[in-house]
Amino acid sequence: MFDIKISIITVVKNNKETIARSIDSVLSQTYKNIEYIVIDGCSTDGTIEIANSYKDKIDVFISEPDNGIYDALNKGVFISTGEFVTILHSDDIFFDKHSVLNMAKIIQKNQVELCFSNMVIVNNSNTVLRYYMAGYFKPWMLRMGWLPPHPTCFIKKSLFNEFGPYSLKYSLAGDFDFLVRIFFKRDIKWIYLDQITVIMKHGGASNSGYKSKILAAKEIRKSLKDNHVFSLFFFQLGRYFIRLLEFIIKPKINK
Repeated sequence: MFDIKISIITVVKNNKETIARSIDSVLSQTYKNIEYIVIDGCSTDGTIEIANSYKDKIDVFISEPDNGIYDALNKGVFISTGEFVTILHSDDIFFDKHSVLNMAKIIQKNQVELCFSNMVIVNNSNTVLRYYMAGYFKPWMLRMGWLPPHPTCFIKKSLFNEFGPYSLKYSLAGDFDFLVRIFFKRDIKWIYLDQITVIMKHGGASNSGYKSKILAAKEIRKSLKDNHVFSLFFFQLGRYFIRLLEFIIKPKINK
């Protein structure tokens, strides 16, 4: 019996084109002990009206000003009541209707605090651009700036209580900073599920051009320094070799 309560948080601002698809992806899950939270940043394009059309199926819907994506995520984490928290951005969908169930099974079976899996990044025609494989991950690789795909992470809420929320010092690397804190502060219990569970739409904040990549690299270096995690600039270049492999290996999907 897999009965852990899982809070899924979607943050959105002015994304009427894909928000319904993301909501439908959550509602289609076969795992039923889900709390669904949508945090909107005062959209003006019709996103709020779309979200309100699901008001009887969304557990919590909030629309108010925020200070960026990590502030919005923190709001969702704070009000969540699930034992585990995961993020599904408004451009993304779960890989299939069993994605949450499969994560819940491995979490409960192994009694872990963090579980992550694989993710694919696709373009508008649903062609796979990058296969983000998490099986390579070891905590020391955070020194390279390489982290498991955050949208696939199912995080025990108690970790937020222990290590604090996403830092608002970062506009792109707040998820990286959070994982650095939890992995280097103590030996947390984690596990990897060798499945694709999330399909990400290309063009999000962290993968939308060279300027964002440069900013993300700067924020990663700052996070490592602020958390007193030793790393060298040339060592951090190693993550790009892994990323090259992710562009070469491309699984087929039918979505």
